[in-house]
Amino acid sequence: MSRKLKDRKIKKKRGWFFRLTVVFITLFFIGTGVVWKVYQQYSQDLPTLDDLAHYKPSLVTRVFARDYQLLGEFYIQRRQFVPFEEIPKQLVLALLAIEDWKFYKHPGIDLVGMFRAAIANVRAGRKVQGASTITQQVARTFLLTGIKTWERKIKEIILSLRIEQRFSKDEIIELYLNQVLLGAGAYGIGAASRIYFNKDVSELTLGQMALVAGLPQAPNRYNPWRKPERAKKRQIKVLNRMATVGVITHAQAEAAKKEPFGLARPPKPLEQIAPHFLEHVRRTIRSEWGYDQLYQGGLDVYTTLDPDLQRAAQKAIRDGLLALDRRHGYRGPVAHLDDLKAESLGAWLTANPEKLVSTSGYLYGLVLEAVEGQPAQVQILEDNRVVEIPLDGVKWARPRLEGNDKNLGAKIKAITDVLAPGDIILVELPRKENDIYRLGQEPEAEAAMVSLDPHTGQILAMVGGYNFANSEFNRATQSKRQPGSAFKPFLYAAGLDQKYSPVDKIDDSPLPIKYRDPDTGELKVWRAENYEKRFYGPTTLRTGLAHSRNLVTIRLVKDLGISKVVPFLEKFDLPIPKARQDLSLSLGSIGFTPLEMTSAYAVFANGGKLVEPVYIARVQDRFGRTVHRHKGGDCLLCHQEPISNVDKNLDENGEEIPQTVSLFGSRVLEPTTAYQATNLLKGVIQHGTGRRAKKLNRPLAGKTGTTNDLRDAWFMGFSPSLVTGVWVGMDDSTPLGRRETGATAALPIWIDVMRAGLKDRPVTDFPVPEGIHLEAVNYETGAALAPGEKHWTMEAFKEGQRPNPSKEKGVVEDIQNLEDDLYE
Repeated sequence: MSRKLKDRKIKKKRGWFFRLTVVFITLFFIGTGVVWKVYQQYSQDLPTLDDLAHYKPSLVTRVFARDYQLLGEFYIQRRQFVPFEEIPKQLVLALLAIEDWKFYKHPGIDLVGMFRAAIANVRAGRKVQGASTITQQVARTFLLTGIKTWERKIKEIILSLRIEQRFSKDEIIELYLNQVLLGAGAYGIGAASRIYFNKDVSELTLGQMALVAGLPQAPNRYNPWRKPERAKKRQIKVLNRMATVGVITHAQAEAAKKEPFGLARPPKPLEQIAPHFLEHVRRTIRSEWGYDQLYQGGLDVYTTLDPDLQRAAQKAIRDGLLALDRRHGYRGPVAHLDDLKAESLGAWLTANPEKLVSTSGYLYGLVLEAVEGQPAQVQILEDNRVVEIPLDGVKWARPRLEGNDKNLGAKIKAITDVLAPGDIILVELPRKENDIYRLGQEPEAEAAMVSLDPHTGQILAMVGGYNFANSEFNRATQSKRQPGSAFKPFLYAAGLDQKYSPVDKIDDSPLPIKYRDPDTGELKVWRAENYEKRFYGPTTLRTGLAHSRNLVTIRLVKDLGISKVVPFLEKFDLPIPKARQDLSLSLGSIGFTPLEMTSAYAVFANGGKLVEPVYIARVQDRFGRTVHRHKGGDCLLCHQEPISNVDKNLDENGEEIPQTVSLFGSRVLEPTTAYQATNLLKGVIQHGTGRRAKKLNRPLAGKTGTTNDLRDAWFMGFSPSLVTGVWVGMDDSTPLGRRETGATAALPIWIDVMRAGLKDRPVTDFPVPEGIHLEAVNYETGAALAPGEKHWTMEAFKEGQRPNPSKEKGVVEDIQNLEDDLYE
């Protein structure tokens, strides 16, 4: 080949190279220009990264009982934040292995990965492989919408590059693992660990970490509860990938594959045992801290609630209301079908879809057969099984007669006296093994109770009604009901604080009170009477309180004067409306909530101090910093101190009974007066309307309360370490029924609650303060004890007070011209 030919070929090659170079340079500049133009177009109005820099994820607010059991949770997104340094390294590696192995090497986007994914997706004709890096997922989750468009993808790439410039790789991982949705309502690895395994994230096994790491791609598709096979395949894929990239050995991967998931749903919060209390806490947090803090702030709220006592209180309320309801008979079936055809039952169920299980747990059933001398055949609507209800299961169901007294009809002698084919009824499940099915009935009456520590004000138990599912109304804190005679101890305390002695006598006889009707101006006469419809003449304060003698109380208040009594009552946080400041308050005619009454009774129990009721002891923010601590709510033992220089109480064996004194609260009553009132209230349980409580065999004091027509029934009482108030009544204030007094309807509930609350507590008596001396007196007359007398009690006297003379000659007061008295 000639030299000229060679030179011609070389020039030709150089020409092609030059032209290709020009083309590539041209395309590069064109591409760069296009990229720059795209960048300029889509980089405008992009979200700033400030939200990431000041990341405050929506966290769960958790409410705990006093023993740190979880009581309930409030959240929009269920998330518990885990700092990067507390995230297990293997969990991070598992995530990177399956999601973004080049995470620590790329600048926020993986161009090679994007190209490889594009080819794979084109070949498959559908999306089979993703290319988004973890940084891109952070950009998308925090800063962009979930709508898939080319515009969003371009913005996502730009933001990813910016994120990588501003944040470290570890910070990006922390953001991702705390924000990502992992199914079952879990946001972030902290919540997922709790929800799936009931573990802290630091306790997860390798297999569990692999399972969690595989969830972000499709949390519902790989849900280990609903789709365990798919979840297992995904877990194996993660473990294989971890072994391939060398972060674990193949032996470790094989061992982890053989382990079971170890799923364990976390125990349900205790919200079902204290729903009204939890709702009370929720409202308080929202009111004082705001909506965002409640549902997104990640607060840890530590309450004073005692779960064991709360369970006992719930059971006591349920048992007490069921017993009351059954004392007044059967109200009839829920419904009645004219025939037993499947079409008739189907039509009824269509109209009443919720009628399978009642809110109290009774099962709805259809009576198929009821024949005298045989058990009734009842089809359970929930699962169509047939059960038998024998005669013993319906004997309580005597028919209720018309009228407010709720009297009962004839006793049940046959199953047909109660049930008939076609009846839709409630069925009570067997209470124990080899027990029977029974006819059930939801109670009509409601109840509320509060138990608190009288020394610190800590609320240990609260029940706001029979069933929260039926009514969220909290009768313990929201319902103001007349306390009746349960209000009298405060009036007696007013007398004791003035000039009265426990053995002073007041005449229990008719006392007509004239008054002018505020609406009509008409002059009327009020004639109060006792529950027994009798009058007993001169009566000591002790006997008057123990047996709820109304006229004794009215005369006491009249003698003291309303102008002195009202300010005294207000010291107990029992405000008296101006329009109601008259003698009618003597009989407890002004409404108060059970919480208000229980808090006021605590003054007697702790020696004269008003303590603020506490239900939130401490609150910590998302960083574990204490942002609220109640001085009386976060101290279990510091309210106790030894008693010195006081009279010692002795038990039956002559041994000293330990005593404690309150260090909290503000003094509203002299210790001597508080003790005298407490000593009188001990008499209510020893000799009066609270005698049933003697079965608890420990120092107790309390008072029954019953309002007109048996509309409200109360028992308020306390030991030295626990005060409990119980109210029973109808929401519409209709009568409870014949003989449903405080001693019958409320006291049994109180006894059950106090038995549980005092079960593990030492027997302690009320401390006798300085200035009180105890003397044995005749229980009825208050006279010094004569030799051989059996009816006596230890009376508490202040300095200068003595027992009555053995021969009493009259009463303390002498009210003249009673018929002419006018009280307006």
